[in-house]
Amino acid sequence: MKRCAVFWALVLSQFSIARAQQPGTIAGAVTSQQTGAPLAGASITIPGTKLGATTGLDGRYAMREVPAGTYRVQARLIGYGTAQDTGVVVTAGDTALAHFHLQAQAIQLDAVVAIGYATVQKRDVTGAVASVNGDDVLLKAAPTTALSNALQGKAAGVEVLVNSGIPGSGASVHIRGTNSISANSEPLYVIDGIPAMQGTSSDDPTFNPISQLDPNDVESVEILKDASATAVYGSRGANGVVLVTTRRGQRGEDRITLESSYGAQQISKRIPVLTGPQYMTLVNEAYHNADSTRALRYTAQDIANAGTYDYPDLLLRTGMQQSHALTLSGGDARTRYLLSGNFLNQEGILINSAFQRYGVRLNLDREVSKRFRTGTSLSVARVRQDVDWTENGGIGAGARGILAAMNFDPSLAPKNANGDWNLRAVLGEQLENPLANISQTVDRRNEWRLLGNVFADLAVTDGLHLKSTVGVNGHFWRNPYFAPRTIAAGASVNGSGSMGTGYDREVINENTATYHRQIGPGTLDLLGGFSVQTGASESSNSHAEGFPTDVISWNDLGSGSSQRRVSSGYSDWALLSALGRANYNLLDRYLFTVTARRDGSSRFGANNKWALFPSAAFAWRLSDEPFMRTQTLFNDLKLRLSYGVTGNQAVSQYQSLSRMNSTFAGIGATREVVTLVPSGSAPNPNLKWESTRQLNAGVDASLFNNRVTLSLDAYHSVTNDLLLWTNLPRTSGYVNQLRNIGSVRNRGVELGISTVNIQHGSVTWRSTLNVAGNRNVVLDLGDVNTILPGPSRYGWFIDGYDTFVVQVGQPLGSIFGYTVDGLWQAGDRCYLKNAAECTPGEYKIADVNGDGV
Repeated sequence: MKRCAVFWALVLSQFSIARAQQPGTIAGAVTSQQTGAPLAGASITIPGTKLGATTGLDGRYAMREVPAGTYRVQARLIGYGTAQDTGVVVTAGDTALAHFHLQAQAIQLDAVVAIGYATVQKRDVTGAVASVNGDDVLLKAAPTTALSNALQGKAAGVEVLVNSGIPGSGASVHIRGTNSISANSEPLYVIDGIPAMQGTSSDDPTFNPISQLDPNDVESVEILKDASATAVYGSRGANGVVLVTTRRGQRGEDRITLESSYGAQQISKRIPVLTGPQYMTLVNEAYHNADSTRALRYTAQDIANAGTYDYPDLLLRTGMQQSHALTLSGGDARTRYLLSGNFLNQEGILINSAFQRYGVRLNLDREVSKRFRTGTSLSVARVRQDVDWTENGGIGAGARGILAAMNFDPSLAPKNANGDWNLRAVLGEQLENPLANISQTVDRRNEWRLLGNVFADLAVTDGLHLKSTVGVNGHFWRNPYFAPRTIAAGASVNGSGSMGTGYDREVINENTATYHRQIGPGTLDLLGGFSVQTGASESSNSHAEGFPTDVISWNDLGSGSSQRRVSSGYSDWALLSALGRANYNLLDRYLFTVTARRDGSSRFGANNKWALFPSAAFAWRLSDEPFMRTQTLFNDLKLRLSYGVTGNQAVSQYQSLSRMNSTFAGIGATREVVTLVPSGSAPNPNLKWESTRQLNAGVDASLFNNRVTLSLDAYHSVTNDLLLWTNLPRTSGYVNQLRNIGSVRNRGVELGISTVNIQHGSVTWRSTLNVAGNRNVVLDLGDVNTILPGPSRYGWFIDGYDTFVVQVGQPLGSIFGYTVDGLWQAGDRCYLKNAAECTPGEYKIADVNGDGV
């Protein structure tokens, strides 16, 4: 009997031990405090652990595999305040209930935002950071093809300029003005922690470095504006940083989402053009005014019989646009996934112009154990852009697209009696037939873009995390061109074709350590790490003319009788960095941030390969002070101050080195050989970064029970050591040299206001207002006071002269031209040396310097 008792005692003890080791479950429901309705998609977490759950459509959740103990459980949902239960007791094998009632509010002050290598609660941000959520970027009522275009009007101080109507074209984005003259002034785009190719200052309006990103995939966008926020990116932070976070899977039920949109775009107002007879009459008037004895170009019979061909109308159309995105997402306690595919087709408003994008994205997160997790983000996109003779910004005979159509002879039919294209019209200069060119020319951009990363995160302790990331950014392109012999561009050479191919590749490895612990009356967060990034570009181009038939097109350039141009190129670069940041939150009222990054770049001279970019920031949460707790106006009030230094390394490679160029040298009367000669640009071993020093002061406030929020910033930045080309004396053996000369200043004020006007049940009306002002001025240009940078992509606009000027005391981008005082009238005194310039009816150009010219 004793043996039986012992046996059952052992069994019961093993059962008790097993039961004690069993985990429990936390379950419950999340509802709206105002309406009692269930809230789907709310995140339920236990702070300080990896445990979490998401509510379903019925607002209910179940968090399983919770070890026995007492926990603080938190519920959070965008657009609602956070709720928590600090005394949830979980016993082995049982289910603990925890229900939450969330109160709707205007702005979620404790929302998490990305700040570069980390995330923080929005209320704890010490720098100037603007946050845009994915729904605002998506713009379902007016879908956009490019993320850069979607940022327009979303954040104060962010200027988005769309200079081209070509489908798929990117926008020029400037954050807090223009900081550079020769180097790139576009921000750095960081997608899921991987720096994408920097925005471009290219004259090519079709270039878009983030064209592969579908706005449907975007979860949030953070725009880092001041030096405190951007210093962690060092030599690439001077123009601001745009952090893009894509959507990831959520734990819970598998979800399938299909989003489709259809639309049309057209010009709302057209510029009227002359009829054929009106055009002929004006040409005759011009002939008579130029020389009254000269015979007129058109007779009265010609004018009476003239037809009218509205070339702008022949080129324009209603462009259809469609977009489809299919997403499959979900996860369990240890794995989350999101797989999406998208298709976009946009027809341009000009015939034969279009943009297509096919994309696939995979985001995967896996918790291998309680302390180790890994994941990946991968996107692949194929982009095709048809820019067939649509736009190039030129004027006169060099114009294309709609501007060429506006200039073309409206009395000349597109085709002659034989059905062949009329190639040209004469209007002072020969203008090519715009309808023929846009109908027959093939000018295409074919691109494959790959952006992906793999990361591993190890929690050494609850406060110490190590993370390593390897990322790849690839861009492969193939651009064919062909002009057949039926149009002007190919008629004289029996067809003209070319092919350009190449790739851009960047590989990055980043390793960081983060540490969090309570120190005294506050909390300390430390970040340290190093980064290695390499890049390479390769291209080849070939061009041929004289094809036996137009059917071959660009597919066999070797069949052309004249091989006009063959070229290829290769370049590479490297960037090595060490970075660190310290945040200390004292009493949840006084916030301190210190950041530093040291970069070494292969782009600069041997004497200046390395540079340090430090910053510091302080924020004071005034609303939590004891003397503010009795007031009811402010729910949150925070003052910010920051100062720091950032850099700009966005210049072409090898500018600091001696370079050789190939050239053809004649031997005898008929023979040529290829030889090497020194480049016209002198090497500069002292070449270094442009550096921007910026001071920022700001206020963040939430009023009237969080129904009104505002952010006000004032900044002052000066960019020194501008990279400028300087002319050298011929005795040096060189033409010019890239040097660090001059400085530019930017000052400005930014105001962003968000309000919740109505929030009742399912009806919500919110408003957002962004206002910003920037004053840019050139402070110094070295030994000169004025630089004429040459034509922009819009060419010389007036009589072959420059249209832009860089001048001390004036803002960058100043337009340079004549001052006109009306028209010369009969009897006016002529103050110019050339009396012909004073002919009545001509522009009266002011002689501002008194030289009579």
